[in-house]
Amino acid sequence: MKTSLLPFDDQVSTFTSLDQRLLLQLEAVVSQHFYGGCDRITQALLAQCQWSLVANLDTPILKIICPDAETYWNIVGNIEHISDYLSRVTRTGKIEVIPGDKKNVYFEIELGA
Repeated sequence: MKTSLLPFDDQVSTFTSLDQRLLLQLEAVVSQHFYGGCDRITQALLAQCQWSLVANLDTPILKIICPDAETYWNIVGNIEHISDYLSRVTRTGKIEVIPGDKKNVYFEIELGA
């Protein structure tokens, strides 16, 4: 039988279904604040893509999947504004821009690094 050297309060707890629901609610609220804080041009660009803000334990990740090359390059060209808007809702984070057509390169940028 293995015993932990950590006190009971410091041991990792299990992730419950309630934790999962709370995490999904947190992601939804943060996503709404992020999107609502963007200008209309950025909102229009994001509306052309599939995007989600994933609240990982360490670093929140904004994943943007672009449907075509033109949208991909428009998003990459607007990445400075997108990172500014994201930094309003989180101190650290990542932005991943994923080309849907597989012809362009995967683009990733870190905030607050």
